Amino acid sequence: MLIGGFSIFYILYIILAVSFSIQILLDNKTPQSSVAWILAIFLIPYLGVLLYVLLGINWRRKKMVRQRPEHLFGEHLREVLDLQSDSISEEKDLLGSDMHKIMTLTMKSANAIITNGNTIRLYHQGAALFDDLISDLEDAEVSIHLEYFIFRDDEVGRRILSILRKKAADGVEVRLLVDGAGSKLTFSHKGRRSLKRSRVEQRNFLDPGNIVSARLMNYRTHRKIVVIDNVIAYTGGMNIGKEYIDGGRRFDSWRDTHMRVQGPSSFILQSIFLADWSNSGGTLPALEKFFSGAHLDTDLSTTSGVQLITSGPDSDWNAILQLYFTMITNANERVIIQSPYFVPDESIAVALENAALSGIEVNLMITGHPDKRIPFWVAFTFFEPLLKAGVHIYLYTAGFFHSKVVIIDDGPVTMGSCNMDQRSFFLDYELNAIMYDKSITQEFIRQFEIDCQNSQLLDLDTYMKLSEVKKFRNSVFRLIAPLL
Repeated sequence: MLIGGFSIFYILYIILAVSFSIQILLDNKTPQSSVAWILAIFLIPYLGVLLYVLLGINWRRKKMVRQRPEHLFGEHLREVLDLQSDSISEEKDLLGSDMHKIMTLTMKSANAIITNGNTIRLYHQGAALFDDLISDLEDAEVSIHLEYFIFRDDEVGRRILSILRKKAADGVEVRLLVDGAGSKLTFSHKGRRSLKRSRVEQRNFLDPGNIVSARLMNYRTHRKIVVIDNVIAYTGGMNIGKEYIDGGRRFDSWRDTHMRVQGPSSFILQSIFLADWSNSGGTLPALEKFFSGAHLDTDLSTTSGVQLITSGPDSDWNAILQLYFTMITNANERVIIQSPYFVPDESIAVALENAALSGIEVNLMITGHPDKRIPFWVAFTFFEPLLKAGVHIYLYTAGFFHSKVVIIDDGPVTMGSCNMDQRSFFLDYELNAIMYDKSITQEFIRQFEIDCQNSQLLDLDTYMKLSEVKKFRNSVFRLIAPLL
């Protein structure tokens, strides 16, 4: 059908393109994001509009999920938060100004409770992690809760599914939550059906196959959580898959970081899981038990605490981005950043440049063998000013590098699921642990030194020798950096 010589589809496209462009401007997105989306809408007719509907509409203006962990903590743990805030102020001299700032920031931005008395084990390879995780799962007596961005039912995943089915048959409460998009192609229908025939409860977070949540498919839970019997928990950067042990088909090895925690932090992780489970249609049980301060210590006179900080696209603050920025700007001697991807927002890029120009030793390590080429190319567009400022940039070449760690001086250190990129900062539901124990920090530093031996140091001369064609390619893809 034609109207004035134009098809009805073309007229509809123009109306939507203009309307969405106006909405993009009214949303006050960053200039880079606004330009990227407007270009996509007009330079890729029809498809650009569809992509914006699926990936670009600012659903953040509305509450996307029913329960946000930071809100539940603020509501049910307000007394503990207030007592801890007072303790932080009283112990400012003992804690030091840097630790005081970080604790205060994360407490105010994400209601991040501080816990003491945890026993922590760190993992830098997948084999040791899965050995311990499988052993703990086999010993479970009361409950097992798992949340993953990617659950791959390969050799590792099938073994875990077998344990979950057996434990559920024995009367253990078993709940498995996977991201609807991240595990769409990795968690087979056969694996899912095997759980339906058992007593294991399985749900998808923001399932793209659900007509109600499909509009939110660009927002994902990137968190990795396991809680066993309410007392043992795991979190960090590793999903479920055999590649975390042997590198998979594409890589010689896979370097990542994870942690096992036994102590009061397990209750915080349990609460985060239950909030996400509720947001996926599950029941949120026993608020008075899981969101209570009964297991939390308000005495912060020691400096070995742990904070678990969450952020998401509809959070009140970009809490983990603000944490990273504050750590970088507070550093006095050294900054270490490890992330598979490096697509920072302007504040992080400027903070790193300023730190290096101020005489701080700044170290940035990303993967040298990418699993995704476009973010790898885009990362190079940020390197020239960083190198000129004096930042040391390492490309890890022994395999795929997936660890997400930030360290300042000889503490604190944070690690978890949050990459140093704009998707993690603004679009995904993330979870990081902040640790204030100097012995833990020293273990991270020793591992970084090992990683450096498996990396190539990128210097300014080498960077400047990149061909103009590659630099142009990288710069073109940087236009869509806010969409990655």
